[in-house]
Amino acid sequence: MPTIHYSIGPDPIRPRHLKVRMEWTASGGQTTLRLPQWRPGRYEQGNFTRNLVDLQVKSPLRLTKTTASEWVLQHEPAAHLAIEYSYFANQPDAGACWVDRELLYVNPVHCCLYIPGQEHEPCTLQVDAGAGADLRQVAIALPSKGEQCYAASSFHELVDSPFLVSSRLHEIRWSAEGVNFVLWIYGAQFPEGDEGGRILRNFRAFCCEQILTMGSFPVDTFHFMLLALPFSFYHGVEHLRSTVLALGPQQHLWTSLYKELMGVASHELFHAWNIKSFRPAVLQTYRYEGLMFSELGYVYEGFTTYYGDLFLARCGVLNFEEYLDEVNAYLLRHTVNYGRYNHGLHESSVDTWVDGYSSLQSAPHRRVSIYAEGMLQALHLDLTLRHCSDNTLSLDDLMRFLWQEHCRNPKQGYREADLIAWCERHLPSACDWTSYFQEHYAQAMSLENRLAAMVRTVGCEMILSPCEDSIKRYMGVQMLWNKGLPTVEHTVPGSPAAMAGLGPGDRWLAWQIVGDESATSLDSQPLTLDQDHSAVRSVTDDSSDLQAKARKILRETLVSAVGEPYASVEWHDANPDPSALSVGANQALAVLHANSLDHCSIAWMKAVDGMDFYNHYKITPDQQATAEQLATRAAWMASMTR
Repeated sequence: MPTIHYSIGPDPIRPRHLKVRMEWTASGGQTTLRLPQWRPGRYEQGNFTRNLVDLQVKSPLRLTKTTASEWVLQHEPAAHLAIEYSYFANQPDAGACWVDRELLYVNPVHCCLYIPGQEHEPCTLQVDAGAGADLRQVAIALPSKGEQCYAASSFHELVDSPFLVSSRLHEIRWSAEGVNFVLWIYGAQFPEGDEGGRILRNFRAFCCEQILTMGSFPVDTFHFMLLALPFSFYHGVEHLRSTVLALGPQQHLWTSLYKELMGVASHELFHAWNIKSFRPAVLQTYRYEGLMFSELGYVYEGFTTYYGDLFLARCGVLNFEEYLDEVNAYLLRHTVNYGRYNHGLHESSVDTWVDGYSSLQSAPHRRVSIYAEGMLQALHLDLTLRHCSDNTLSLDDLMRFLWQEHCRNPKQGYREADLIAWCERHLPSACDWTSYFQEHYAQAMSLENRLAAMVRTVGCEMILSPCEDSIKRYMGVQMLWNKGLPTVEHTVPGSPAAMAGLGPGDRWLAWQIVGDESATSLDSQPLTLDQDHSAVRSVTDDSSDLQAKARKILRETLVSAVGEPYASVEWHDANPDPSALSVGANQALAVLHANSLDHCSIAWMKAVDGMDFYNHYKITPDQQATAEQLATRAAWMASMTR
């Protein structure tokens, strides 16, 4: 008989809350209960306890909270115990929970307590739809044990099994290479006729491509659970037997969002091997109570990102030019992130636990993305292996090696040393592989030159494209133009904007482009505001004449600095559309700005010869590619199914 039983359904008295009940037979006189602090697949603190409400046990049991997400329950030996609580389910993404009268969506890792030391014990789950709710059909990867009752071999399997419950689910089934697949859709209709047939063929194509490349699939049935949302959104979360995909807006799901849907679906499917089956040794057994650091995010996220799009190209869902568009999107993220000069992928992988997944949560340009940077490094490694082996070895072989090693010994994870050893064993004279991994993954580096050399081996070239936004290009500042006032997002260290003192969150109150002659004369003149100026003190007031005041102050300051020659410069009657500003290479920009404390100052920025910022690279087919290069490209893009 299973040790622990869970019941999950809508809370009848709290809208947008789950009611969770946990029952078990205890041993000893006390039981420790914990709520997971993170979700595998999201390598940051989840703080799920903030959503837990009204944790209750029946008297005479005594429950004591001991840490942020741990409780100790005092009880009689061999007692049959139950605990109930509510969980706030108001996060409609691919990794959390949501409940209303039409949809019950649960990731159990968010809301299921567990007993430390019993994570490997079997569990059962009862889905309790509740009275009055329109919740009938269940999408779940766990085997059924009766009416909306499901069995999990362990707590690990339970919390790796999200589920959807609704009467508005659409179900599409197919098979590929002996594996059964199910697509569950909530929020959109699956197209009929030729369009639906094309979509189904594409799903089947990348499923076949992945299975044939890897040799076998980890499970016999896999579920795609698609949430079509009414707002703009993109998210996917991996599980061994399923994935949840959340995209929106729903009306564009099969049109402008279609490539995104194919991309995230292919990415998450490859995770069934890469992280849900073979994974780093330090992550082999999940510990839900604390942080689990790994330096190898470039493998489990970066390599997966690389293969997600590559499989689509190999099976024909994307043509080669469309595939390069996807690569170039990551290359753009690489070139505009100056964090590549600060931290390598090892440290950036660990630091997802420090500053999460949003650049807004940390210092600008602090580190790189294990997704974008890891993807580009995977591309470089794949092409390097192909080039050094005369196209007889590739990253495919390394991925198959990790999968085969996992099948031989499922309890043993891999280390970076295993990857290096594989490269040394198969290509001992190609390069110093220890140095390669040190330079590409441990150290901070900018990959452009090395990547440019490798893409030439597949008949492509990497072209530098100047940034079209002249403010970004010459001044080194990224702006947010869609606010009430233009606002600085971040600046490039050492750029004219950074040296002028512009910082994140600074608002532009007035600005003026200064021509060559005046710009030169201002180079030696510090532009200092008179802090006693009455208008300065009120320049950030929410008044209708805010910008008029600011322009007046800026003009007076500039005239005071250079005298009459500047007074003859033509002024705009009103500030132009800031997003249309164009600054030449020999021009300067004066900006009256205010920071978050409403401290005002003037930033004087002048382009510096030879310093361009935010320029980006694009990989394009080389029209002069040799037959040998084209043959290597063909092998790189070769499908296992065609």
